[in-house]
Amino acid sequence: MKCAGIIFLLCFWTVVAQSQNIDAMLHAADSLSAHPEKALEILNQALARYPDSEELLKVRADVYENLKQYDKSVADYRRLTQLEPDEENLWYLMGRNQYNNGQLQEALKSLNRATNLNSKYLPAFHTKIQILLQLHQYDAAEKTGDSTLNIGGTAMTYFLWGEVQSKLKSWQKAEWAYSTATKTDKGYIEAYIALANIYANTNKARETLEAAESALGIDPDSKDALIARSRGFSLLKNYTDAIDDVSDVISIDPNNIDALYWRGTYYMDANKPQEAVRDFEQALELQPDHWLAIAGRSDAYAKTGDKKTALEGYQKLLAIADNFPEKDAIIQLANRQIFELNREDRAPVLTLIDPNPENFDIQIPDNQQSMTIKGKIADESPVKLLTINGQNIPVTPVGDDFEFAAVVNLENTQEIHIEISDVYDNTTQMSYQLVRYETEKPQITLFTPKPSENGIIILADNEATLYIEGRVTDESVIASIVVDGKAVDFDHETMNPAFSAMVDVNNKTRFSIVATDRFGNATEQTYIIEKPTTN
Repeated sequence: MKCAGIIFLLCFWTVVAQSQNIDAMLHAADSLSAHPEKALEILNQALARYPDSEELLKVRADVYENLKQYDKSVADYRRLTQLEPDEENLWYLMGRNQYNNGQLQEALKSLNRATNLNSKYLPAFHTKIQILLQLHQYDAAEKTGDSTLNIGGTAMTYFLWGEVQSKLKSWQKAEWAYSTATKTDKGYIEAYIALANIYANTNKARETLEAAESALGIDPDSKDALIARSRGFSLLKNYTDAIDDVSDVISIDPNNIDALYWRGTYYMDANKPQEAVRDFEQALELQPDHWLAIAGRSDAYAKTGDKKTALEGYQKLLAIADNFPEKDAIIQLANRQIFELNREDRAPVLTLIDPNPENFDIQIPDNQQSMTIKGKIADESPVKLLTINGQNIPVTPVGDDFEFAAVVNLENTQEIHIEISDVYDNTTQMSYQLVRYETEKPQITLFTPKPSENGIIILADNEATLYIEGRVTDESVIASIVVDGKAVDFDHETMNPAFSAMVDVNNKTRFSIVATDRFGNATEQTYIIEKPTTN
């Protein structure tokens, strides 16, 4: 019987659509409000006959919007704005449908046209704020919100201004706005929930619970209100009730990402990291780029001792940070946690390459005023600071180590003091004593035979060998004495040692003596041999 009645009505509406009466067609379409697809058939037939009928276009645009066919609704409103370009409501409705269709920039243009036509048109201002928030243009949203407040204080105006201040983290302003919204409309549940979350953000446990309870008084099954109340319990360290509230939400809506995230957070607070990992994992299965859940899971893994997986999580945060308006905060959080997870307590290990000290002594000539010091530092962490005698020295990463080279002033100092600190303030200090040595060359004196001032030795006969005796004087111990290319024995422990040697002078006109002290200062003395002439 019911089907027969519908068939009759459809036949009637078809006849009406074929008539010339627009009012009748509108009435027919309105009668089909419970059957929007059928209403569209009537409207399409009518608009085929009357393509510029504003009444028909408005009704069809409204039907399209109710069916969430926003692109078609936009097309009808675009035609309507061409027919009535000074009608602000049409520009607003087109902007609203563009917004719902994801055409945010186009929506802003339409809404701006509406507010230009009517500077007090609140619905257009409200939608503009929502779009600017979605575009993360918070400063522009605040400016628009300020203008809206000057027009009139509706509950939605206060609520949206609170949303803007919340994004700007101006908690006091957001608290005032949400609170005023609840006073303006005592049944505004979204405002109570937002107010509870602002109180939670500012660690006001009692106020959080009161606002959440007010929301639950309006709707006892509100999932968002239960989550807000759980935050109040958490601030009181009542993790049992906090977990119960979000667990109630999850029992109703197992895929509620916010509830899963908060329960994971409360499990962490209750020192139950394994349970926390499970909730964070489930949240990330539903939304893989939920950065708070990634951070929470990484914290939980770190608490279970799985440092490797924790680090991987924070590295992922760095990789996706650019996708979020909280980019700077995400990068700061990830870097801080990576830094802490990599913390170690081993001191840097210094190796001097040049000079090469002996028992922490460095030998240098007594007249040397500077020195190039080269070295290598082994450390598991980056080196933060290297100083040599108080002078900051740059280091260069080379493989797993760090190398440095620096010219250090040695005037008025008797030591080289090196201090190294890594990024975790593990520190190594090393001091090397400067042992200065003299730079004067040894003096060679030949007693037998005694040469002339010019170093000439006159032989008495033509013997093939010459016996010599002499002494080497120096401020330091003599390391070697070489006569005519051959090292001679002498007392190495005695200062200014004497020496003797037999020199082969056959067919020679000269020979040399070379004396070198322990610091490498060397003297070479050459003697000329003059033999008697033979007749």
